[in-house]
Amino acid sequence: MSKFLERDRIILHFENLIKEIRDIVSAKIMTDADGKISEIYVISKSDKSPMQIVKEIESTLATFLVSQTDCKKDTVFHIPNLSIQGISTYKTQPNLEVKVLLKNSDGTIFEGKAKGTVSFQSRVSTTAYATINAIQLFVGENFVIDLEDVHTYKIGNNQAISVLVSVLTEEKYEQHLGCAIVEHDIYEAVAQAVLDAIFSNRHNLIC
Repeated sequence: MSKFLERDRIILHFENLIKEIRDIVSAKIMTDADGKISEIYVISKSDKSPMQIVKEIESTLATFLVSQTDCKKDTVFHIPNLSIQGISTYKTQPNLEVKVLLKNSDGTIFEGKAKGTVSFQSRVSTTAYATINAIQLFVGENFVIDLEDVHTYKIGNNQAISVLVSVLTEEKYEQHLGCAIVEHDIYEAVAQAVLDAIFSNRHNLIC
C-alpha cells in the first residue's frame, strides 16, 4: 500500500472517530503538504461551546497522535442553525435591493445583500442570493454556495417555494433542495427555503 493510500485511510479513520463523538454530525480533516493534520472542520448540533468540542476532539485523537491538534485550527459550526432575524427591501424603480439578516445561536448577526429588479421572479431570486450571501459569511470560505434555481408553485391551497442550491468544497460538489410554504410573505419563504436546502442536508455538508 502506498504511503498516500495509507495516509488517506488513517485520515478517514480519524474523521469517523470524530463523528462518533456525541452530537457531531460531520467532520473533515485537512492535511498540509507533508501529510500532517492542519485543520479540522466540524459541524455540531449540540449547545456545547466550541472549546468544549475541541477538547473532546483532542481527547479522541490523543490516543493516536503524538502531538495533539492545535485548538486554533479546529473550526466548529454549531447547529441549531441560523434563523431569520429580519428582511428588508429597498425599491428604486426598476431596481430592488434585498437585505437578509440571519442570527445564530450565539446571537451573532450575519447580513447578506443582493440586487435585482422589481419583477416577481427577480425578487424571488434576489432574496435567495441575499440569504446565500448571509449564510456564506456564517460558514466561511470552506464552502462555496450558489443558487441553481428557484421555483414558485401551488400545492393544495398554499403557495410554496422550492430552491436548488449547489455546495462546492475542495473535495466535492453537491446539490441540495429546500422548500417552504409562503405563510407571511414571499421574501421570508424564500429565505426559509434556502436555509432548508442547506441545513436540512447538514449531515452531508462536509463528509
